[in-house]
Amino acid sequence: MSPFFESPAYLEAIARLEYALQRRDRVAILTGPMGSGKSTLLEKWTAQQRRQGLIVPYLKTPGTFEHDFLWELATQLKADVGMTSTPAELWFQIREQLTAYSLEQRPVVVVVDHVEEIARETADILLSLARMHCGSEANSTLLLSVDQKYLHSFDLRLLKLADLKIELEAWEPTDVARYTAAYLAEHPEPTLEIDEAAIAAVSRYSEGLPRVISQILDLSRLAAEAGQSETVTAESIESIREELL
Repeated sequence: MSPFFESPAYLEAIARLEYALQRRDRVAILTGPMGSGKSTLLEKWTAQQRRQGLIVPYLKTPGTFEHDFLWELATQLKADVGMTSTPAELWFQIREQLTAYSLEQRPVVVVVDHVEEIARETADILLSLARMHCGSEANSTLLLSVDQKYLHSFDLRLLKLADLKIELEAWEPTDVARYTAAYLAEHPEPTLEIDEAAIAAVSRYSEGLPRVISQILDLSRLAAEAGQSETVTAESIESIREELL
């Protein structure tokens, strides 16, 4: 397992997310390149908010069928539904539960990850949810995560409702160096020797994307375990990059 690293980009995105909730924005969008850590951020933030008592349904598969999406949302909202409930019944119970939470002054954040994969019928559900049950008066927010590449094409209706766009930026070279030090501390065996030139190569070839950085370091460690070399050079990083491509 790779160590979790709270980069400045991560902390900035969290701060902006908290700001959106304080304002009770109707819709907030988290975006960034594939591999920038959006899902990791949402998973950790959701767990933290739930520990604090906030109601945070977290849906990871928006491309599923309408019934499956509604059922997952309803169960996470603790609505009174079952697998045999029809989409109309599920939607009714979701709205009833959201109304109850609003009357109780209990904030709700509905998190939907990988919205670039969204089905049209699911987009319609989210649009109705945002218009009818989100915003300052309803005390609820819809938080959508979308790959930066598809930001302006996934669903313009939802995009236009967004009060805030939060961009999770790639890591700076100094962040890569700090993460590499944390990674080596987490995995002391086998011993890896990574000099500044190699770290610079990791930063350059990964384009600062956490997922790619972890993959490069993992492959370097596997090479050391196989007895190939415990010394990581800029040249070996380039070879690993070509393997990943």
